Amino acid sequence: MSGSNGRSRSPRLRRWRDRAFLILCASIAGVSMFVLAWLIGEMVSQGVAHLDRDFLTSYPSRRAASAGFKSALWGSVWLVCVCAAVALPLGVAAAVFLEEFAPQRRTWRAMHSFAGLNISNLAGVPSIVYGIIGLTVFVRMFGLFGSPNLSMYDQWERVRLQDGTHAAGRLVEQSDQSLVLEHPRDGVRSIVSAAITSRDSIHIRRHKLELSSGRRLAGPHIGRTSEGLLELDTDDRERVVIDPAEVVSYEYSRVLTIGHPDSFFYFRLPLGGSVLAGGLTLMLVILPIIIIACREALRAVPSSLREGSLALGATRWQSVRRMVLPAAIPGIMTGCILAVSRAIGEAAPLLVVGGLLVVFAVPQNLMDDFSAMPLQIFNWAGRPQEDFHRLAASGILVLLMVLVAFNMLAIVIRQWFHKPLT
Repeated sequence: MSGSNGRSRSPRLRRWRDRAFLILCASIAGVSMFVLAWLIGEMVSQGVAHLDRDFLTSYPSRRAASAGFKSALWGSVWLVCVCAAVALPLGVAAAVFLEEFAPQRRTWRAMHSFAGLNISNLAGVPSIVYGIIGLTVFVRMFGLFGSPNLSMYDQWERVRLQDGTHAAGRLVEQSDQSLVLEHPRDGVRSIVSAAITSRDSIHIRRHKLELSSGRRLAGPHIGRTSEGLLELDTDDRERVVIDPAEVVSYEYSRVLTIGHPDSFFYFRLPLGGSVLAGGLTLMLVILPIIIIACREALRAVPSSLREGSLALGATRWQSVRRMVLPAAIPGIMTGCILAVSRAIGEAAPLLVVGGLLVVFAVPQNLMDDFSAMPLQIFNWAGRPQEDFHRLAASGILVLLMVLVAFNMLAIVIRQWFHKPLT
């Protein structure tokens, strides 16, 4: 009798457990969606007031009312272009090799499995670790070409005023009404835009010297006196006169350069904290993700397509190129786009490799300094003023819109290239 009651209660107990688990999952999902909606609502309420055309076309500023997002937005565009141009071909090629050209010999098969296991592990490594790798490999290049702690050149602005005089210095701030220049010797100077008749960018070579006494000096200006002594305007706004015999090392004696810093085709070694170094570091972050996504897309292709192609006399590469890859394109493109969208939101590796929190110019070549949307948001969020917190909310909204656009693009591409296999 008890056995029959136990059997009769068993289905009811299972249904109750199933219903309880369903309620638990729905509750967790509901709470998560509520928190997400609340956070987005807070960002919209704080940042929508600043989200206009001026915000997207203005540079950062010390005044929240005139601060913009232009340099960070275009810096992210440059970084993503470099990252995608390198990561996508490498990731797809590696996935095709690992999935479609598995070796037959036992030793090579073991190495093949070991490589696949390590790629899966690398996908879970924190991005800050890739930032340290990028700092060593790309920024410093193991110290083979000298230290890139300082930029080889400082970009200055040179203006001619209506009274015929000139002013030059590092750009500190600019707006429609004025621009602020900082000279290592003359200090900070604010110039009204209406008084400027012409303006251009110049690059001042930065020097870093070590003296026999152990003292280190750095600055953008150097010259010679009539007695043959060196004059250096240091970063501390001090003019120092040095005997050339006291100089024991010069920081950039081994830096290799091609082209001019003003040119689009400019390259130097080591890369330093440049757009190229930042993009290559982000490439390391997303490369394992792309490989794994592409391998899963290739595995989803029915083996009958491969077998039929091989049976008709096609080579392994012909079978992959004409049958497997076209069928796997939706999954490959979706995985690649989602991986690139992750790179857009990364901040930690960019901070390590030398990304700047504030930049007053759009990159002109791959060797320029850069900022990025996450870095600018981090800078504004860390300011004590409430107005900058609202600017950070506006930057978050722009970043979210970019990420949503990438996700929608992934869906559209998947539907566009999807073809039934039967």
